[in-house]
Amino acid sequence: MKIFDKQLKKDVDVCCKECPKYICYWPRQNPGSFQIGRGYRSFGDSRDKEWICGTRAIHGCPDTPIYAEEPTHDI
Repeated sequence: MKIFDKQLKKDVDVCCKECPKYICYWPRQNPGSFQIGRGYRSFGDSRDKEWICGTRAIHGCPDTPIYAEEPTHDI
């Protein structure tokens, strides 16, 4: 699911609409695919310019997400 992040002014791929309110939300540009011994490689298409939640891509979403005291990003 993609949501529009008002701070970044970009669509970010997240797991649910509430993600920007969680402390685990970490928007970052898609680094591409990782290859052992070579590092990150770009896809070579439009996916290179997409934004994703870094926490979701690296570790997966937590089972019980925690709300931030103050939202770090607006929905």
